[in-house]
Amino acid sequence: MGSPQFIDCLRNRLVASLCSNAARQAWRVGLFAALLTVAGAAALRADDPPPADQPNIQRALDQPMEQLTLSGMTVPDVVAELAKRAGVRINLDEAAVELLPWGRDTKVADLKIENATVREALDRVLGALGLSVEERGGDLMVIATPPLARINRRATWDDLKLLRTCNETEYSPDAFSKLKFQYRISSKVDAPGLLAAQMARAGQGSVTQMLEAATGSLGWTWFPNGDHLVIMTMEAQYAHRLARRVTVRYNNTPLAGILVDLAKRANIALFLEPGMMLKLPHNTAQSYTLSLQQSSIRQAFEVICAETGLKYEIERDGIRVSLGEAASGVTALSNMAQQTNYVGKISIPSKDGAFAYEFLVRANELPKDILEYRKQIINAVIEKMRGDMAPDNAIKPGDPAPETPKD
Repeated sequence: MGSPQFIDCLRNRLVASLCSNAARQAWRVGLFAALLTVAGAAALRADDPPPADQPNIQRALDQPMEQLTLSGMTVPDVVAELAKRAGVRINLDEAAVELLPWGRDTKVADLKIENATVREALDRVLGALGLSVEERGGDLMVIATPPLARINRRATWDDLKLLRTCNETEYSPDAFSKLKFQYRISSKVDAPGLLAAQMARAGQGSVTQMLEAATGSLGWTWFPNGDHLVIMTMEAQYAHRLARRVTVRYNNTPLAGILVDLAKRANIALFLEPGMMLKLPHNTAQSYTLSLQQSSIRQAFEVICAETGLKYEIERDGIRVSLGEAASGVTALSNMAQQTNYVGKISIPSKDGAFAYEFLVRANELPKDILEYRKQIINAVIEKMRGDMAPDNAIKPGDPAPETPKD
């Protein structure tokens, strides 16, 4: 049995431990309750209506307008007027506006709209120009519809007229047969037959909607070109987009960021080989400089690949950048050197003994077992050299060096 003092000390420690555990448990329960309270409050706030200075965009677009008269107004002016009517911000995508026949100076046809909502007015005005509107970050943005963006140049009024016809015409085999097509597809396949069959499976909708679904299933794409529609592969369309000309300058910028920006300017999905940048020299990967003056995006990719050893390939789903043979060779330079160095010599005397034939042997010309024997022999010789060259403990600093043995 322990002494009374020891028992009292043990009891006090046990009580303190229990109190401490209880306090920790209570703290945990309190923290959990606090987190539930915060989460509940956040959930309630998520369902709350937006502040008064941030009107609900969808509700604003559905506001009715008694009358809207447009006469001699440019696209930016019309958008500004409709934004004022709705009480929301509507921004213009400059790249989309530049696709219109006269850019920002393109005028909307004289129009009088009555008893329509702001949304209906936007659809009517923008749809005629191959534009649409979408919500971005609490504002509205006027963008180009996919067929307009694929033209990859300023549209003509004939382009917009044909696109409007596709948007407004309900698909039927009869209506589809009245359209003109140019197929930029290999002649080895029956492109018209494949497209017609896919259109029949696509369901119902406008010609535009059906073309989007049908060509997408085939790995093709389309866009208006004057009085006809062009059908081409996605790879050809991506090559078409890479022809866009840009003027940019990147100073000491990470190479991955440059590639992403160029692909974004071409509106092409970019895929980078995992770990690729780690295999390039640090200065190349993290501090690359490139200047482009009215050059195509394709030329930018060509320059980058020529200077870094990368390569790019246009595929159905986008553009893929990976290590080329040159860049891969930089990484494996030391291994390649070891495999191609001469490691032996074979001497074969001539028949009369007057001279000998000598053949140098490379490492990659020997079988693995011989290379392993060679490695073991080299290690054994190195150990013998260490023994022979080890300092003599009997020699003290300042003593004369031992004499070299005479032959």
